[in-house]
Amino acid sequence: MANKVVITTDTGCDLNAELLEKYHIADMIPLYINMQGKSLTDYHECTPDDIFKCYNDTKQVPKTAAPPPADYIEHFEKFASQGFDIVHISINGGFSSSYANSVLAGDEISRKYGTEFYAVDSHTLTGAQALLAIRAAELADSGMNAKDIAGQITAMTQKVQTDFLLGGMDYAAKGGRCSMLLAFGANLLKLYPMMHIDGAGVITAPKKFRGSLQSVHNQYIDYVLGLAEKNADHSRLIVDYTGMDKPLLDSLLKRVRDYGKFEDVVLCRTNCTVATHGGPNTIALFYVNK
Repeated sequence: MANKVVITTDTGCDLNAELLEKYHIADMIPLYINMQGKSLTDYHECTPDDIFKCYNDTKQVPKTAAPPPADYIEHFEKFASQGFDIVHISINGGFSSSYANSVLAGDEISRKYGTEFYAVDSHTLTGAQALLAIRAAELADSGMNAKDIAGQITAMTQKVQTDFLLGGMDYAAKGGRCSMLLAFGANLLKLYPMMHIDGAGVITAPKKFRGSLQSVHNQYIDYVLGLAEKNADHSRLIVDYTGMDKPLLDSLLKRVRDYGKFEDVVLCRTNCTVATHGGPNTIALFYVNK
């Protein structure tokens, strides 16, 4: 008889403690945020508001760092020592060494305890990664074994729609992801880029929206829901945001819910890892294609 399977992930997925419990995800390993001379664990020791305050005070964007293998060993051992098999859903391996470090740790734990371990590179991040972790947990609850769960989730990485609207270019420029000149021009023209991550984990900027903050957010939501109309399986949609004024967030969430076709609409606020790259007013809608 196969061992019971637990699902773990990392803070790149943007779930909080309440959602982890709701969807039966066993653990979320924190990435690190290096900010003003301190190394802090994402979610536990800092919040997106801390990131924004740091930038406002210093005009510097904090840096992110992957958990070392020792961190993963500490987390995985809690389950393997009780005889559980583990499937771990990692943030995009092209963005972070988190995936590679989880594999090193998981292999060591598997040898030590004789349990099975599988790491899945999500090739994505934030709410798209969360969709994979939630589905993995549903499969584990159904009694599926670890190998088959990992296989299904690996295939699912090619179906997750990952598009997000940056709330501005300042954080991307300070983080070295675009030039200061490009950011200045975008701000001057009120241009907001939509970023897309494909199934191989490659990020591009296929579309830009222009106008006021409210207008571009509405345009983005209508565009993504238009794509969903044709392709989504409509079982679950995650709305993820870094931080914004409540009236704006409420209006955007209403716009999404008025669409009315997704059975489960989940609201998440990003953890710090994503906030350092997107800055305030970044928003994303994530779903799985058929």
